[in-house]
Amino acid sequence: MVIVKLSKILYESVEEIWKSYLAHPFVKQLGEGTLPPDIFRYYMIQDYLYLLEYSKVFALGVVKSKQENLMRKFASMVHNTLNGEMNIHKIYMKRLGISEQEIKEARQSLANRSYTSYMLEVAYNGDVLDVLVAILSCAWSYQMIGEHHSNIPNALQHTLYGEWVRGYSSEEYRKDTEELIALTDELGKNISQYRIEELKTVFIHCSRYEYAFWDMSYKKEM
Repeated sequence: MVIVKLSKILYESVEEIWKSYLAHPFVKQLGEGTLPPDIFRYYMIQDYLYLLEYSKVFALGVVKSKQENLMRKFASMVHNTLNGEMNIHKIYMKRLGISEQEIKEARQSLANRSYTSYMLEVAYNGDVLDVLVAILSCAWSYQMIGEHHSNIPNALQHTLYGEWVRGYSSEEYRKDTEELIALTDELGKNISQYRIEELKTVFIHCSRYEYAFWDMSYKKEM
């Protein structure tokens, strides 16, 4: 009997949604280098606020874990987000003239708050597998977008957006994402069909929230 990995089942449930990201004006123009800087500036502020909440979801993985090795993995994910991915944002913020005071006074948009609240709710009420699936859509789809954009002529060298493309198409980011996928598959072995459907629902919801985040950013909605 062929055993299908959980990650494959999850991916197939959202494949069309993820394809739609690449056609969204924000994502498309980012890769082409034609995205208006003021829209990217708004996105960077909202994404910074998003990552603060995203880190809390990883932290709940530490709380939910019963094995030391899992605790270490989730703790490492918190560290990588707060001291790796967010450092890139801080560099961009300086270049875009975003002050610490502006960040301190910034508020999450409705779409942003809804998305992060959903992930935190899933993590609070579920187990470590729920935590992983809740964050996997963001991490994995960003890798997909980064790798797609890396093949667009001059995208990697773009003076403003090249760093974003290089970051999410890098070998380091790919390895981090593959670790999340492998851990999801490991913990998802031998789960029931009912449980698979539960996790698919979470993954689909988060993927739809990802699209809503791109849309919110492009329209600069609050």
